[in-house]
Amino acid sequence: MKKTIAILTCLLFAAGMLFAQTAAATTPATPAATTPAASTDKSTPASPDESYNNKGFDEKTMRVIVPENQHTTDKTASVKIEYTPMYDEVRIYYTCMYVTYDKGEAMNTVLACLEDFMKENQYYHYTYLARDREKYFKNDRGYSMAQYMSYVKFSR
Repeated sequence: MKKTIAILTCLLFAAGMLFAQTAAATTPATPAATTPAASTDKSTPASPDESYNNKGFDEKTMRVIVPENQHTTDKTASVKIEYTPMYDEVRIYYTCMYVTYDKGEAMNTVLACLEDFMKENQYYHYTYLARDREKYFKNDRGYSMAQYMSYVKFSR
């Protein structure tokens, strides 16, 4: 009984491989679809203008936005927004060197950037989905860095 099951499994596997080879041989090649210019992939913008204006993305794609006005006085600080339009969720990161990190300034900067984002994208209210987090780490150069992260959901 075990031998017949093993033989049938091997035959089934061989027939599957044969079918896969014949299906691959009969599939027409489409050279126009393989070129990057003719790609219909909406996860990467086709031009720099689309990337700058956040156009050319589908609703499921997470967009990384660096605000023009970062509302910070710290020269080592940077703000990054990860926006998912399908769920109206935003993760906003305030990153700076550990030596110059001030939690109060980080909170105020994040709130100001969220207010700007809310006005630009016609939202009227947001709620926090998780507690704000602080993270301390070393970057690739070995400098101690601090990161303040906030996770919010917007509503129209």
